[in-house]
Parts: sequence; C-alpha cells; structure tokens
Amino acid sequence: MPETSLAFFLSYLLGLFFALTVRPLYGLYTYIAVFYLDPPSRWWGEALPNVRWSLVAALVTAAAIAFHSSSLRPGPPVFRSPIARILLLYTLWMWIQLLWVESPYHLEGTILFTKYVVLFSLIYLLIDNKEKLLNFGLAHVLGCLFFGWLAYQAPPGGRLEGVGGPGVDNANTLAMHLGTGLMFASFLLLAFRGWKRWAVLISIPFIINGIFQTGTRGAMVGLAVGGIATVFLKPKRFNRIYYTLAALAVLGAVSFAGQAVYERLATLTAAVDEDVEWDSSATSRIAIVEAQIEMFKDHPLGVGHEGTTYLSRSYIDEQWLATNSGDRASHNTVMSVLVNQGIPGIVLLLILLFHLRNVFRQLKEMDAQGLPDELGLARTMLAGALVTALASGMFAQYLIAEVQIWCLALVAVVWRLATEWQDASGPPEDVTRPV
Repeated sequence: MPETSLAFFLSYLLGLFFALTVRPLYGLYTYIAVFYLDPPSRWWGEALPNVRWSLVAALVTAAAIAFHSSSLRPGPPVFRSPIARILLLYTLWMWIQLLWVESPYHLEGTILFTKYVVLFSLIYLLIDNKEKLLNFGLAHVLGCLFFGWLAYQAPPGGRLEGVGGPGVDNANTLAMHLGTGLMFASFLLLAFRGWKRWAVLISIPFIINGIFQTGTRGAMVGLAVGGIATVFLKPKRFNRIYYTLAALAVLGAVSFAGQAVYERLATLTAAVDEDVEWDSSATSRIAIVEAQIEMFKDHPLGVGHEGTTYLSRSYIDEQWLATNSGDRASHNTVMSVLVNQGIPGIVLLLILLFHLRNVFRQLKEMDAQGLPDELGLARTMLAGALVTALASGMFAQYLIAEVQIWCLALVAVVWRLATEWQDASGPPEDVTRPV
C-alpha cells in the first residue's frame, strides 16, 4: 500500500477512534477531511478498500454524540431552528413525491437530502461555541486550499474539470465552492491571530487562482454580489481594514485573471450591448429556462429530482441537448427547485430566503448592543457565502451542493450563540427573534 494511502487510512481510523473515545467533534472533522480528500477521486485511493468513507464517518459521529450525550453542552433541540424545519419539510416532500414521480434520479436525491438533514443536525449539535465555529470555518478554508493546490498543479489549457471531490468535480460547482471558501477566508483573516491567520492568508491566493482557472462567469458574478452583501453586514469596527483588504483583493483578482477569463466575462454584456454576440452557453441557458417554465406548468407538484434532465428530450430543442448523453441538465438552482419539487418546493425556498434575511438583519442590529466580534464576522462571512452561492446559482445548478448545508447549519449556530449571548447580557425589549 502506498505511503499516502496508508497515512490516510490510519488518520481516518484515528479520527473515528478519537470521536468515540474523546470528543464527537473529531468525527465531524474526519467527515470534512474525507469530503476534500475523497479517496475514490485520488490516485492513492485505488489501494484502499471500497468503503463509503463519508457515510461511515457520519454514522460514527452520530454514535459518538449519543455515547457522549451526557457530557455535551445542553442546547435547544435541532428542529427548534426554523432552518432545520424547512430543510426537514423539503426532504419529507421529496419522500412524498416518490408516490408519483417518474424521474429515475429521485430516490437517489431523496436519500441525499435525508443525509443532509443528518449532517445539518451533526453540525448544529457539535459546533456549540465561538471557537468551534471559527475552527470549522478554518477547516473549510484549508480544504479549499487543497482544491486550489490541485488546480494550481493541473495541466494548463481548457476549463478546470475533475479537480474537486464528490459533487464538486465540475468547473461550475468547484468555482462556487471555492467562492464560499474565499468569503470564509476574508473574514476569518480578521477573526484569527497567530498561525491560524497565516494559514488563512496563505490559502487566499490559491483559492482565487482556482476560481479563475475554472473560467466560470457565474461564480465571479456571485462573488461580486456576495461581496456587496458583506458591505452592509460587516461590523463597523472593521470598516477601515475591510475596505483596505477589499481593494487589495480586487487588485489581486485582476492580476490572477487571464485573457480567457476576460473574454468570457465580456459575454455578460451581450444583453445590453448589441455589438457583443451571445455565446452558445448563454443562449442555451435561456432556452433551458423557457423549457423549465413549461415543465412546471405541466407538473405543478414537481417532476422529482433532476426533473429537467429527465424531461429535457421532450421539452428542449435538439440543438441544445448534450451530444454525449442526449439530454440536458438544469443550469439554474431556483428553476431546478421549481421543476423538481413544484409549488411546495419553491414556497419552502422562498420561506427560507425570507427567514435568512430576517436572521441576518437582526444579527446586524445586535451590533448596537455589543455583539462579540467573532459572531459579527461569522455573520458576515456566512451571508457572503450564501449570497455567493445563490447568485452563482442563477447560472448553474447547485441544488445539491453540500457546502450550502454547512453554511445553513452554521447560520443556525450563529443565531443560537447570539441569542444566548443576548439573553445573558440583558438585551433591549424591542429586539425580537425571527419566527
């Protein structure tokens, strides 16, 4: 067995052993490590047994939580969080859809979202203080550093494909995932001191380079929109350093961007500039959205997971179908929800977005009461990451992108910690909690 394979295997076993015998949190970090390392995607993984590494890590972590339940810090039940309830209702609706949907991908998607409910619960239960919250963010940044390093080593030419782990192996999703990592890194840089700050600082150039190597316009637009969101949510105390770092980030991004990136970004002006032609990728996305509207009209209760792919041959002109598979997947997350889960799905998505808006607004209002800097910075990085994912999702489908579940769980954690702090410090009576 190669040394790399052996090192991974022993580290994996050690992480699960520590989860069972010391702290369940080790199991969660083992899960995150598996997500990024993903043995089946690496050359050294061929020497390892065929095991569902992430599933085993999640199950062991859940068992460790049950075993150590008496020693864990008590807190509100997971499903007291509105975000958890929305995710659960969405997943239950997917199980109900099994009664009629014909999409052959639906059962797989339903099982995946069930796993996400469990993952959300694990994060919510184990990340119970500010230090753990920031350290989880650091794990995400270091994972993105690993992806960025793989991208840096990738052969030049063409778009970056096959670099990431499970669900992150295409250029679009990889760019969005790295974009959330960049948002995390930007504000963890302000929250950390010592070696952790240096680790974040070293990660940022590799993450930025990886984003540009994907050549993905949607992720770059998403980052711009996410950056605008952080302007309104950042703690005022960090205004000066925030704008200084933002200016440096823009200069760094310009230096990393190559000619191919500028050419792809130029096509975004096609809608308002008659001298710029639409490329086939942008035109096909319009055709797909138009077809998805018709799919929804014919199936108001949803087609099931990957419904656009399943119905594409019947609704989309042949010129826009993929030459290798003969079908076409969705390129818009919101439209995916509309087609896959129909009216109930889109209603739940809108409720979630409205709730998140209220949460971030009320967390921002807590600054006036002296909200700890760590929670203010965490609030900003999570809002920036989620807005980046949402805006990027207007150009590609990220419905099952796991990093969004991490961010949603951490938002619930930040709200729990902020309200605990608020209760302990005696907040003004006019500050209400979102319902």
